[in-house]
Amino acid sequence: MNRLILTAAAVAAVAASPAVAEGDLTRADVQKVTLEMGSDDNGMYFKPDHLEFETGKAYALVLTNVDDIKHEFAAHEMTEKIFTRKVEIETAGGELVAEIKGSIEEVEVGPHQTVEWFFVPVQSGEDLEMSCEIPGHRESGMVGTVTLR
Repeated sequence: MNRLILTAAAVAAVAASPAVAEGDLTRADVQKVTLEMGSDDNGMYFKPDHLEFETGKAYALVLTNVDDIKHEFAAHEMTEKIFTRKVEIETAGGELVAEIKGSIEEVEVGPHQTVEWFFVPVQSGEDLEMSCEIPGHRESGMVGTVTLR
């Protein structure tokens, strides 16, 4: 009888808590990094113009366009070295508009909008280029670098 009670208790404990692997990144604390996209009297910019991430850590890259025109974030070499979990788009009130999953190469952000790109770097890389690929924006100064350590 004690054996049956112990077995039932063990089954109840397993059923009550989902199995989680030690390296389960879906439960990792996400570090938010904000990248401002805009323009001023000196031209167009990314602020900051250098981003740094550590492999194996979960990030949310918050792409914030403070401008009256659209901008893009493109970092082709970086996207080859990360695992994209999702890209989220929300209303100003915090309601989910869209969640995009799969391989992402660039993100276009409309005027005065914010997009969050959730990813985990899986390979290292030094001084990988990031830019806005809208014609004329790169030439106006919208370039920078990304390092994955």
